[in-house]
Amino acid sequence: MRFAFVMTAVLLAGSAMAQGHGGHGGGHEGHDMSAMEDTSRFGQPGDAAKASRTVTVKATEIAYDLAKLDVKAGETILFVLENDGTQDHELGIGDDAFFEAHAKMMADMPGMKHDMPNMVSAKPGATAQFAWTFSKAGAFKFACSMPGHSELGMTGPISVQ
Repeated sequence: MRFAFVMTAVLLAGSAMAQGHGGHGGGHEGHDMSAMEDTSRFGQPGDAAKASRTVTVKATEIAYDLAKLDVKAGETILFVLENDGTQDHELGIGDDAFFEAHAKMMADMPGMKHDMPNMVSAKPGATAQFAWTFSKAGAFKFACSMPGHSELGMTGPISVQ
């Protein structure tokens, strides 16, 4: 009986993940996900093989070595996060609405897993990457969404012309 209950729970959890409810590790009840899910406001996932350039960002305590980024509309960039720090860091791109929604979720659910096309996480000593195509002109930003990190300076502007 116990085995059947456990298997049913496993199958139901797998079904929920397959239906797209696990993008941030699940547990989004009570959160407005629209600001995080509609990334078309600032672009779309890119093809790393077609990137026009690579932007490597080194993270330390508590800083990035990149202060700002200028991009041309239509440009695809391969972002590489090198975590030279002693704690976990992230590199994400978005607009204010995206980062406000994400910061709230990070505060409410510490340790959540990320599965987002515009953000990567890296443990100390690790490297992570993603490609992004900036399809629209505008003012956006990059930031670390670990609690308190962007507030202490791990953020910067992206100008897309």
